[in-house]
Amino acid sequence: MNSFMGGSHMVSKAVLLCVHGYTKFPREKEKNWQEVVKDRLSTAYELARFFSSTGMTIYLVISGGTLNKNQVEADTIHAYARKNFPELFTLVADVILERESKNTQENVDEILKWAVKKNAIIVSISSKDHAPRVVKDWAYDKLRGGHIIMVAPSHETYGEDSDAEPIIIESSFWAYDALKSIFEIPEEKRKLVKEKLLKGLEEM
Repeated sequence: MNSFMGGSHMVSKAVLLCVHGYTKFPREKEKNWQEVVKDRLSTAYELARFFSSTGMTIYLVISGGTLNKNQVEADTIHAYARKNFPELFTLVADVILERESKNTQENVDEILKWAVKKNAIIVSISSKDHAPRVVKDWAYDKLRGGHIIMVAPSHETYGEDSDAEPIIIESSFWAYDALKSIFEIPEEKRKLVKEKLLKGLEEM
């Protein structure tokens, strides 16, 4: 069995290194695709070398299902990684291309499914100014159960602010619940609220 006992808990001896996707055709004020992907994969390689030295089984997940010009994020990043980080693939037991998710929360949900299948610790890897969003989505993911989850910021940003650092601001649970209730709009009223918001924006 691919696990070991840690105190009274069963701890996995496998790790899921999860590289969050990045569209190859970024918006204005976002960094060049190659810079961002190279940065995230460099961190994945550093972590793979570390976990390999501890004897853990490593699974590499490349996450991202956004389609741009008939190219899926996960496939495009995988092709780049094979060409530019061949050593990474000598350290991993398997490569998983997660092609379903279209945003960070969906990345998290799909990654968790693979963690359950592989009985693995999760290490999410993304740019340091994207890491807070990853942390937030893991924090409020009700499906995460008892999985050990870590977030590893890569070295660079994916925006133009090169000095950006991860900032995690988490409200008290009661404040979060209160705000969630305030902003929950009944489904039957959502269309009307949307129309009012659009009208207000047009008048600005």
